[in-house]
Amino acid sequence: MPVVWPDCTSIILTMKLTAIFLIAAFIQVSGKSFSQQVTIHHKNISIEKVLQLIEDQSSYHFLFKINDLSSSRNVDLELTNVSVEQALDQCFKNTAFTYKIINRTILVKKTADLPDRAAANSFVLQKIQGVVTDEKGAPLPGVTIKLKGTTTGTITDTDGKFTLEVPDANSTLIVSFIGFTSQEVLTNGRNVLNIHLKEAPKDLGEIVVVGYGQQRKETLTGSISTVSGKEITQSPAPNVVSSLAGKLPGLVVNQRSGQPGADDPSIIVRGVATFYNGGSGSGPLIIVDGVERTIISRLNPNDIESISVLKDGSAAIYGARAANGVILITTKRGKKGKPDFSFSYNYALQSPTKVPKVLDAATFAQVYNEGNFYRQSTGSTFTTPPGYQPFYSDAAIQAYRSGSDPVNFPNTDWAGVTLKNHSFVKNYNMQVIGGSDNVHYLFSFGRLKQDGGYVHDPQNYTQYNFRSKVDVDINKYLNIGANLSGTLDTKAYSTVASNVQFINILQANPTITAIYPNGLIGPGRLGENPLLIDQRGYDNISETPLYSTFTASFKVPHVDGLKIDASYNYDLDNVFEKRWNIPYFYYQYNVNTKNYDRIQGSATGTTELTDTYSKYTTTLSNIRVSYDHNFRNHHVAAMVGKEQQQNTFSGADAYRKNFLTQALPQINYGSSVPADQANGGSASSSARNNYFGRFNYDLDSKYLVEFLFRYDGSPIFPSNNRYGFFPGASVGWRLSEEKFLKDRAPFINQLKLRATYGEIGNDRVGTYNYLQAYNFGQNYVFGSTDAPGIYSNVLPNPNIHWEVSKKTDFGLESELWNGLLGVDFTYYLEKRSNILAIPNLSVSQVLGFPALPAENIGKMDNHGFELSVSTRSKIGEVTYSIAANLNYNRSKIIYQDEVPPQEPYQGFTGHPFGAGMYYKADGIFHTQAELDAYPHDPNTRVGDVKMLDLNHDGKIDSKDQFTFDGSVLPRYTFGLNMNFAYKSFDLNVFLQGQAAAWNYDNTFASLGTTDFANAAVERAQNRWTVSNPNGTMPRSDGYQPGNSTFYLFNASFVRLKTVQLGYTLPQNVVSKIGMNNLRVFMSGFNVITWAKQITWADPELNGGYTTYPQQRIINFGATVKF
Repeated sequence: MPVVWPDCTSIILTMKLTAIFLIAAFIQVSGKSFSQQVTIHHKNISIEKVLQLIEDQSSYHFLFKINDLSSSRNVDLELTNVSVEQALDQCFKNTAFTYKIINRTILVKKTADLPDRAAANSFVLQKIQGVVTDEKGAPLPGVTIKLKGTTTGTITDTDGKFTLEVPDANSTLIVSFIGFTSQEVLTNGRNVLNIHLKEAPKDLGEIVVVGYGQQRKETLTGSISTVSGKEITQSPAPNVVSSLAGKLPGLVVNQRSGQPGADDPSIIVRGVATFYNGGSGSGPLIIVDGVERTIISRLNPNDIESISVLKDGSAAIYGARAANGVILITTKRGKKGKPDFSFSYNYALQSPTKVPKVLDAATFAQVYNEGNFYRQSTGSTFTTPPGYQPFYSDAAIQAYRSGSDPVNFPNTDWAGVTLKNHSFVKNYNMQVIGGSDNVHYLFSFGRLKQDGGYVHDPQNYTQYNFRSKVDVDINKYLNIGANLSGTLDTKAYSTVASNVQFINILQANPTITAIYPNGLIGPGRLGENPLLIDQRGYDNISETPLYSTFTASFKVPHVDGLKIDASYNYDLDNVFEKRWNIPYFYYQYNVNTKNYDRIQGSATGTTELTDTYSKYTTTLSNIRVSYDHNFRNHHVAAMVGKEQQQNTFSGADAYRKNFLTQALPQINYGSSVPADQANGGSASSSARNNYFGRFNYDLDSKYLVEFLFRYDGSPIFPSNNRYGFFPGASVGWRLSEEKFLKDRAPFINQLKLRATYGEIGNDRVGTYNYLQAYNFGQNYVFGSTDAPGIYSNVLPNPNIHWEVSKKTDFGLESELWNGLLGVDFTYYLEKRSNILAIPNLSVSQVLGFPALPAENIGKMDNHGFELSVSTRSKIGEVTYSIAANLNYNRSKIIYQDEVPPQEPYQGFTGHPFGAGMYYKADGIFHTQAELDAYPHDPNTRVGDVKMLDLNHDGKIDSKDQFTFDGSVLPRYTFGLNMNFAYKSFDLNVFLQGQAAAWNYDNTFASLGTTDFANAAVERAQNRWTVSNPNGTMPRSDGYQPGNSTFYLFNASFVRLKTVQLGYTLPQNVVSKIGMNNLRVFMSGFNVITWAKQITWADPELNGGYTTYPQQRIINFGATVKF
């Protein structure tokens, strides 16, 4: 099966050659002296100016005393392509100066007399040794120690120790480490230093990724939630998006399926704020390393550095695509230090979180008899018709119950024979991170293999991914980088859709044999026995996305803080699908002949093959100019940029049938008869062009202001509406920096008020609705013959444009007692306008159009709050951190020009998105007297659901339906994350859930309707029967005139989403076997679920009978570092 397209070979070759040339360049650049040459042609130039010219042309930095150079005489230099050493020798010739090169720092020192070689050699460095620990005395590995004013430095080893040579016995060292407050340490002639770092208040020094840049969290004015890659890897979920559920305030992640490779959750940021096309355009914009991506679920979690979610006006910098929020994913990059090799292995067992329990054969037969009787009887009293005989006799029901004759009277547990007790997930990851002073690199590789849950299903998912990220400092001004990544994604499925397969399992008649004692496969539900799924062919899909990004960053010389960044990105994604259908057969026991009749299945009776090819490309170029500078206590940062993007798609498909042999499933071996063939193809392209910018100002990191904008062009709108301006602004006030608060409440580490406003667009409204579209078909009649021709069945809208979202946000952030208590609260309000809606006007059929085109007339409001509370501390040897978040969201449709409702309690205007129309149930009719005493539908009988007469007109009809505000979208979501550490043990426990969400389960309502539809045990328990008139559930084959609240269930739940227990082996043990670190762990995903009402299925799924179930995962793993 093809994996990549032919033209992919040239792309891969280009990437390989690029990588080879880059690596060769990196090796050359990373030499100790860098082999750098300089050119200087100047008369009467100061030595200080010479040193500046050398800095400009090389990667060296100079360390000297200003007073020494200010008194020196000027020099004449005529140098062309000479080494730095030669230039310095000429510069200092016949002067009172000497120098010494230490890594990339050049120390310049004045001597008492004219120097000779002995004087130069007398330049002695002082060796400083030391150890860095935390406040408890524990050593801190990886701490950075730098000589102030230079790039000379080192990092501590695994024991917190370091050694550094300095030019002066009274040097100043800067000691910094993530999560701790940086310190300046004076050596004061000491050769041995013991440095104790204090833990920084939580998050204050954290760097947050924002649109086209980074900002300090303490001065951030936007509403941006972040999660680290480390937190994500605590979950063993194969899909990285699944690991985000409940982690980030304002981000709602719902897992609707557990099918391997097709389990992408829905992602919503602060609710749904548009009703266009059923809210299908409500997903956020996703950016990975600065580039828009559509596939993120298969990112390797080990490659992720952080994830940020822009939820308010801060998203305006992404313009017409950001109204639904923006998710920014940043991957890891290399760092200075020796290569750090890590390898992780995970082996997991997975099984469904919940499989509905259905009726056994005897109960099914009894329930079906009841339903069959009710269908054939007459009147609301169920009068027995003449000659009535039950479908299943009492003797047969007893035989099903006893199991004495499994051939003729089987009791088939379809879930038991077709679903595996567990399947496997295997995950390998390897990563190398390191670098020198001027070259940083990261290389990673991963493999994931996930098996399906059906016994005879070939279903499985395999993923290989790689990433290569290299950054090179050509000199102190210029940095270049390359980020290459890709995935080989292979899905092996059956030709039966997973939801259909699950229906065939859970609704299959238990009185039908799945597999006979002699091993022959039985018929199953409507001839669809799930045990035959591997004999029906396959549906294999391979996808090979390849991503490449090349960057350059240039710091403008002599202008501190001025920088130019540029990037170019090229993405190529090839998808190939081969769907192969072949005839299959099952067996039916013939009670008359005592033989097993071979019967062809209900699918196609011949061989069929469909090959589908798709190719997607994206090119993105970006250039930005930024300025960042401090003017005493004023900090100013500004950035402007331009971005251009082009997307292309091309696809082709071919269909053949009636193959000569099943051994050759290739298109060219199919039938040559035209009727047995079909071919198709399509192509499209689009482009974007936009400008963006941001301005930040703060005074003493206390008073904060930000303005940002995007002038965006969208390709799907007409020229008069193609461009738009999207502004955003925010302010902040850090009260914790005010002197009056610092003096009176020193325990307050952070107290910040912030407010934001932004106008953002949403252009996910279909493509080219402003153009007249045409179709081909047999739509013309000449005489009595249909003739092919071009026709149009839709009207264009030449004035269509994007939705506009006006977002307002108010927030408070606080941190007390160095993290003992943290509270963040945000209230937000969004007003969405220009939503596409079809006007409520009738159209004459003479026009040939079914309806008018959609117009930008809809309006919708959306509001809510987010609350986060955290604490962290240490009790004895136990370190802990606990963080909880609670989110509330409610939307309201303001205007959509809907058909006027019949009653005031109907219609959708004024109600939340997702609201539905239902009859209001009030139990069931238990007796004929109850039925006679209350209005009801003419078809309603005793044992049916009782519908309330809401308009009190004495009858039940459509006017009694009302609008129920609940939907599958939860109004409340929450998460609780707890981390504990004791000596070498660590424990993470994460709970997640939702409240005020509702699922309507129409399948659950079905009971005893047909002989091929089984039902849940909970549905049949305590059902109304003639002999059980006090039953609380409706009768078999019950009737209701429409959807009612009786089958509308509260989908609230709390789930133990992840738990992980780890143990890190002692350093003195692992070092003996050549390792730096060895950690073993056990983790779980979707471990336990506590549901409010839906107990027979997973409450997060939309339908327990029609969806591949979510998976519970028990994982065992180890991580090794060298």
